[in-house]
Amino acid sequence: MRKGAVFLVLLGLVLVGCDGTNTEPTVPTTNAPISTTTTQGPPAPFPVLVESDLGPVSIATEPQRIVSLSATHTEMLYAVGAHPRVVATDLTSNFPAAALDTAKLDSFNFNVEEVAALQPDLVIIAFGFQGEPEALEALGIPFLLMGPPATLDEAFAQLRNLGAATGRGDEAIQLAQVLEEDVRELVDASAPIRGVTLFHEVDETLYSATSESFIGDLYSQLGLVNIADTAGVAGSFPQLSAEYIVDKDPEFVFLADANFGVSPESVAARPGWGTVRAVEEGNVVALDGDMAGRWGPRTVDLMRSIFEAVKAKVP
Repeated sequence: MRKGAVFLVLLGLVLVGCDGTNTEPTVPTTNAPISTTTTQGPPAPFPVLVESDLGPVSIATEPQRIVSLSATHTEMLYAVGAHPRVVATDLTSNFPAAALDTAKLDSFNFNVEEVAALQPDLVIIAFGFQGEPEALEALGIPFLLMGPPATLDEAFAQLRNLGAATGRGDEAIQLAQVLEEDVRELVDASAPIRGVTLFHEVDETLYSATSESFIGDLYSQLGLVNIADTAGVAGSFPQLSAEYIVDKDPEFVFLADANFGVSPESVAARPGWGTVRAVEEGNVVALDGDMAGRWGPRTVDLMRSIFEAVKAKVP
């Protein structure tokens, strides 16, 4: 079992399929120039009160030096146009490509001194398992903790909050509206595929995701039936047995671990899996591991790819 993949499961899969390169963070000098070129209209009013996992947070002034320790939130920041003020991102922030050129910090080995050296006026984190909130608060560094949501609605609310916190509230609202409309169109078109059964594979040790998880909500909204929901295993990301999966005989298998080398061919070669309907009918689908483990703007693209994969095989 890949330790990296298992760790990501325990974290809520936010970084599934990430680049695990353990490079030293590149910290720019504190007087490095920061680009302020944006396309935003009149400045949003500050202070602004935004929601976080720790309750409401007041952002006193529009942030000018943002550190994102979450690949999902990096994608959001770029999507709403706050990227000129992003001075550093975590090692897994690989989209858009421009994020690769930022200074890098290892969010799995959180070091508050390295963060502080960047003189941020806002830090975005998705987890607090290493004492990040306490360490940042002790140094007086403003931060937002926004962890993995359980539903698309919660993800879009998070997008709006991040926009408001960075002075890009209008842009975030507009983007969320577009994404919500795209989701409605997919849901409206999903009647032909409703009732189709699936197994979502998080990693090759057969961790899965129920409808109580964020990725599970995508399947649920499309009317797909998730075999993990009736497995009788606690948690939103249960580990299933091969016997259970083969017995349930799902019509589709979706691989969120394709970035780790798992493929439709390797699934077909598993003992006993050759009789599974998804394998027999060529319905083992490799997902983009990054999109499957994040809840940013590309989530709708992931949802669309799932819809199209099933629709193509349903009469």
